[in-house]
Amino acid sequence: MQNLYSLENAQKFNWSSISGNLNPERVSHLEKYVVGKRILDAGCGGGAYVELLAQKGFEVTGIDKYEEFLQVAREQGRLGTYVQGDIISLPFPDKAFDCTYCFDVLEHVNDELAIKELARVTSKRLIIAVPREDTMMAKFGLAFNPYRDQTHLRYYTEDYLRQLAGSADCKDIEIIPEGFIPFELLFKEMLDKEKISNKLSPFVFRPTYRLKSRNVLIDRIFKKLTDILMEIIIDFDDVENILASYYLRAARYKRVNVGLIAVLNLEETNKI
Repeated sequence: MQNLYSLENAQKFNWSSISGNLNPERVSHLEKYVVGKRILDAGCGGGAYVELLAQKGFEVTGIDKYEEFLQVAREQGRLGTYVQGDIISLPFPDKAFDCTYCFDVLEHVNDELAIKELARVTSKRLIIAVPREDTMMAKFGLAFNPYRDQTHLRYYTEDYLRQLAGSADCKDIEIIPEGFIPFELLFKEMLDKEKISNKLSPFVFRPTYRLKSRNVLIDRIFKKLTDILMEIIIDFDDVENILASYYLRAARYKRVNVGLIAVLNLEETNKI
């Protein structure tokens, strides 16, 4: 397991703290929820989010357990202060920071110990990002990126996050879904718009995406499973309108997300 915490693995899963390609959702969460002046990035990786806030005038410290990730920040000359250390035993005094954010770390460690430590060193607010438990795609044998990372020890539900927040003695918590899958773009790419059927189903895929076998019965099963999957993912306002449109312009897509943000207030006077 230890060798999976490597720069190579971080690049494979496109960690934005390493690549510098910041996730717009994460940026918006920081812009909305960060409070105070002294900020801690717990599990900062390559420091791209540390630099983002440092450029805005915050006093930001990034801490990470793995030196090779911190080395990326140094080599890139990223702004901020960087410290090597373990999230379950932070080398900072009590209430050293006004606000702490922790992206994609709790699923890798003892999360109850970690959140207590984060709360210990923070006076006002914690912002936590974790992968959401998959309740839809696994049954079809499909897995998005967060569910392919072998370093993950667990996935999260809203109920479990609220329970975890209780161990941090937070005064209130807001949980926001994030990591939305762009199904509309995905399925428009898969559809062969020139050959959409007006008889049984509008879902005709480009040859690249079609499941094929040498058995006619198995092909029928594939088609049926595909139709079931479409019905789960897509809410239809008007099937006839969809058929007439020749693509999914009239479909209303369910919002499927792979992540959760928890915003924990640690003081009564600073509610969300």
